[in-house]
Amino acid sequence: MTKYFVEVTQNYQKPVEAIFQTLSDHNQLGRVLGIPVKRVINGNDEINGAGSVRRMGLWPFTVEETVVAVEPNRSIDYRISRGGAPLKNHIGALVFDQTASGSQVVWRIKYDSSLPFVGAAVQQVLKLGLTLGLKRLK
Repeated sequence: MTKYFVEVTQNYQKPVEAIFQTLSDHNQLGRVLGIPVKRVINGNDEINGAGSVRRMGLWPFTVEETVVAVEPNRSIDYRISRGGAPLKNHIGALVFDQTASGSQVVWRIKYDSSLPFVGAAVQQVLKLGLTLGLKRLK
């Protein structure tokens, strides 16, 4: 099985709290990424917090992502909990930092694929989608 990695960094002239608020809200994430996203399970303590689940994409290519950890204005960790074949072990992390001129987000995704062509194609689609999506927040 081949391992793949995607990393996209975007800087903003907005406070980290504003960027975190948008990217942590499942129901706003669709506007950013340009695909349907809907929260289907509320989080344990916060509505979009740890334990929350979002459904992304269009049938038959929908996936569900479960948020596994949130540190407000610092990080969000998640994993694909349903769908996503032929990808395996898909995990993602958003890291938020305050900068001198505003804020920075680094979005990292790791996954495995037993089909190298598919894994590489998904890598390019994810990188392009995240790059364009994060630029929409400017």
